[in-house]
Amino acid sequence: TTTTTETTTTTTETTTTTTETTTTTTETTTTTTETTTTTTETTTTTTQTTTTTTETTTTTTETTTTTTETTTTTTETTTTT
Repeated sequence: TTTTTETTTTTTETTTTTTETTTTTTETTTTTTETTTTTTETTTTTTQTTTTTTETTTTTTETTTTTTETTTTTTETTTTT
């Protein structure tokens, strides 16, 4: 009497996680000041000031995680009587 028992188990587990975050901030400030002074002695003074500020911030964060797990189990039993 010969009995052979073989068991094979294979488990594969794959996990993938992707996170992407993009943040864009744009700030623009414009200030204009104009001053005009006229006197009777015929003096004209004009002062003009223009200030422009532009600020741009871009942040990109990307995270990728991949996990692969493989488990193989083989059990073989032979009995001879």
